[in-house]
Amino acid sequence: FRSGLFITAGGTAANSIAKWNGSEWSALGLGVSGVSYPAVYALAASGSDLYVGGNFTIAGGTSATNVAKWNGSAWSALGAGVGGFSSDTVYALAVSGSDVYVGGTFTTAGGSGANRVAKWNGSAWSALGSGVNNWVYALAVSGSDLHVGGTFTTAGGSGANRVAKWNGNAW
Repeated sequence: FRSGLFITAGGTAANSIAKWNGSEWSALGLGVSGVSYPAVYALAASGSDLYVGGNFTIAGGTSATNVAKWNGSAWSALGAGVGGFSSDTVYALAVSGSDVYVGGTFTTAGGSGANRVAKWNGSAWSALGSGVNNWVYALAVSGSDLHVGGTFTTAGGSGANRVAKWNGNAW
């Protein structure tokens, strides 16, 4: 998969996301759009599902705020998505079982407060405690722990020098 800010891949129309099959590029439906410069910055796969995060409000013609799922043939939103301002962006994704973690510059997930990191459980968004105080650029799951990296200096209100761990209940 190729993601970012582009409108074609190998001469094929593709809005910020495309797939390479070993010999040619193809679009993932209508791709993402809805903002002046739509872009995909993060990808995470789980089975046949591909989760994408970035800066967009539409995925394949469906309203999807900064995060969406491609199931191999169609796009779907993850609830109300994350953020809502044009500057809100998802820069990191991680999947663990049915949970999808997102990180970026946003302060809401599903319309509720979530400071730059949140979890989608397949039906609803939740904040990870009080989150972090600045942007998230990296996420990694190890067992039941979520490791978070970015430009933040606090996680859950405690000091954190740009890296922190969420254990499922606390930072």
